[in-house]
Amino acid sequence: MPSTLKPTARQHTIFHYAWIIVIVATVVQGVGSAIRMSFGVMVEPLVFSFGWSAGTVGLAYGLMSIISALFAPVAGWMGTRFGARKTMFFGSILFGIGMLMTAKVNSLANFYLSYGIIFGISQSMLLVPVIPAVAGWFRRYIGLATGIMMVSWSLGPALMIQFMAILLEKNGWSNTFIIIGIVGFLLLVFLILIFRDTPEQSGKLAYGILPDDKPLVTTGNNVHRIQKLHENYAYRTNSFWHLINIHFLGCAGHAIILIGIIPLGISRGLSPLTAAGVLSLISVVSISTRFITPILSDSLGSKPVFFVSFLGQGLGVLLLLNATSVFDFYLFAILWAIPYGGEGTSFPVINRQYYGHMPMGTIYGWQLLGAGLGMALGGILPGLTFDISGNYTIAIYLSSAFSLFGAIVILFLKSTNKSIIPNWPEIEPSKS
Repeated sequence: MPSTLKPTARQHTIFHYAWIIVIVATVVQGVGSAIRMSFGVMVEPLVFSFGWSAGTVGLAYGLMSIISALFAPVAGWMGTRFGARKTMFFGSILFGIGMLMTAKVNSLANFYLSYGIIFGISQSMLLVPVIPAVAGWFRRYIGLATGIMMVSWSLGPALMIQFMAILLEKNGWSNTFIIIGIVGFLLLVFLILIFRDTPEQSGKLAYGILPDDKPLVTTGNNVHRIQKLHENYAYRTNSFWHLINIHFLGCAGHAIILIGIIPLGISRGLSPLTAAGVLSLISVVSISTRFITPILSDSLGSKPVFFVSFLGQGLGVLLLLNATSVFDFYLFAILWAIPYGGEGTSFPVINRQYYGHMPMGTIYGWQLLGAGLGMALGGILPGLTFDISGNYTIAIYLSSAFSLFGAIVILFLKSTNKSIIPNWPEIEPSKS
């Protein structure tokens, strides 16, 4: 039980099992985000194979993001109520089913069902519970743990984009989905087998706990009642709703680029492989800020870091208005990727700063509801605006507007210097 464990020096070493949990979460996040963020690679092959318009194909991405968003609070609740491990396991099954069904689609309806709905639900079950679960393994240094995990959101797509481009060229889109579905499912199941929801399940204390710290209440009949009280308090704060809106605006802003950059590059004379390289470069460069930003947020406060990231993302995208050469696109990729990498990676940190050690599954799920709806809207807009205007200029301006409006909303956030809800209870020492 937590009350019988004593903090030791090993609570601060690299040999703590918390770092194994971080590695598992990093790979799970990488697999899930890679398929989602590399969708732009699939647009041209699907348009060519079936004769669908770019906007019609983009609707599948939008549907997936909407379903994933709507299911996010449910997935967060499931992770808190039943455990992240069980929730991710069922998400892995749906991941495999969605990928294999997508490989066999022969109509838009089947494509929307397999990729839009089934894969959308799997995304929530894989990506929502794992980060709050990891946070429970850290009493301190949550910024470092988050930075390591968030690298996967760039590294995974960076590897997958080129991998998918090669597979699509050599094997076609159907065999590509079969390969990714089988390999991805087996990898996810293996990782989930070594995952543990809490330190207590492994008979350990959270990483970073000090001798003067009391263990946190994590078990007992009152846990869910206490959590409900804390969540209801959080729901009544402006910051809770601001964070959902901020996640929506930021994701809408960068989704337009992530989904539209390859078709945009092709429309301006880049080869498909070169255009895919632009998206890969964005992913590679953003690795640095995905890692650094949560650490800075943990030490300096999340609010100013959020603001700089959103401002840079909104202004940087305007470089695409006059991009015509390979150099222009690669320069954009480098400059825009820096603020983009830091735009959404500090949410676990600001949650800890605002809500303390409260189990964060449901709250984080609501924030990912905003993120998913933003990704859905941003994923649909490039194809739709191209179908209407014949170019991507409107989409570029919309991307900038979403990010800059998000920067304005960030100014209304409360300071992160102190928690905005009552502290999560600690176990009192036994008096016997």
